[in-house]
Parts: sequence; C-alpha cells; structure tokens
Amino acid sequence: MSQESSYNEYQLLRGLASADTFHYSHIFKAYYSALCLYAEKIIGEPGHAEDIVQDVFERLWQKPYAFETVRHLKDYLYKATRNAALNFLKGAQHSKERQAKFLHEQEDGDTGEDLDIIRMEVFRVIYREINNLPEKCGEIVRMSYIEGLKNEQIAEILSISLQTVKNQKTRGLKLLRMRLSPAVITLFLLFSHHS
Repeated sequence: MSQESSYNEYQLLRGLASADTFHYSHIFKAYYSALCLYAEKIIGEPGHAEDIVQDVFERLWQKPYAFETVRHLKDYLYKATRNAALNFLKGAQHSKERQAKFLHEQEDGDTGEDLDIIRMEVFRVIYREINNLPEKCGEIVRMSYIEGLKNEQIAEILSISLQTVKNQKTRGLKLLRMRLSPAVITLFLLFSHHS
C-alpha cells in the first residue's frame, strides 16, 4: 500500500469515527450498491434489500465505530447487512423459520462461503418440493432448472411436444411458488442453470 493511499485510508476512517458527513457519504456511495445486491440475494426482494442496507448505514451514522482498517469496515458492513437480512427472513410472514435459523447459525466465514451455504439450503428445500410435484411436471422442472437442459432437449428426450414442456414448467413453478416463500423461489432461479 502506498503512503498516499495509507494516509487516505487513515483520513477516511478517522472522519467516519468523528461522524464527518463527507467521509460517511464517500463510504455510503462506495458500498451501498454492492450491499443492496448482497441483501437481495439473501431475501429475494429489491425494495426490502434497499431498506435493510439503509438501516445498516443509519445505525453506523448514529453510532460510529472506530475501525482499524477499511477491510475491518467492509467486514462490518457485510456482516451487519447479512444479519439484518436474515432477521428480515425470520420475520417474513411466508418465510420458513427453520431456514432462517439454519442460515443465522452460520455466523462466520466469508461472503463466498455464505452464498454457498444459502445455495445448498435452497436446493435442499427445492429438491424436496420438486419430488412432491406430479411426476411428469417434477421431472421436467428438474431437467430444466437443475440439470440445465434446454426446452428442445427435454422435448426430444421425453418424446413430447415443445409446448408441453413449456406448459409443465410453468405449472411446476406455479406450484412451487404456492408452497415456498418468494425469497426461496428467487434464489432458486438465481442459482439454477436455467434462467
């Protein structure tokens, strides 16, 4: 790290600790979009994700911390956003309490590991529900979204029409949406091979 960047980091963190508006604004602009995307991946709702991140920054403004490094600040922002998003899921009317508890227990680890944990939990729940779908419907949903096959490939393998594949996929997603929370469905579509 150069002497100049080291000095800028020191000034930034000192400014934040003393609730300096200029430095706070700089941090807000630097991290807001990425934190919104992170929160959205956890809860699956952009509007609520923005509210969550704004609350995190509001708490930071009301009670500034003395961070030792920018990395320390970044870790704090991601952990605070993650915890707030998981608390939101816990309180959501259609959320599965067990899922939120499972995620909440994974306190440490970096962002990549966190997303892997979320992905595994989402697919575990989805696999169970796909198995409960009508046989042909479940088979088509699995081939499309989990195995990543195109509609044409599925139609050829199962010897059915392309329109039947599309209809069964639509029906399958409709049934899954009735049985699962919007957050789980959104994450499933985000993580699946087929978009």
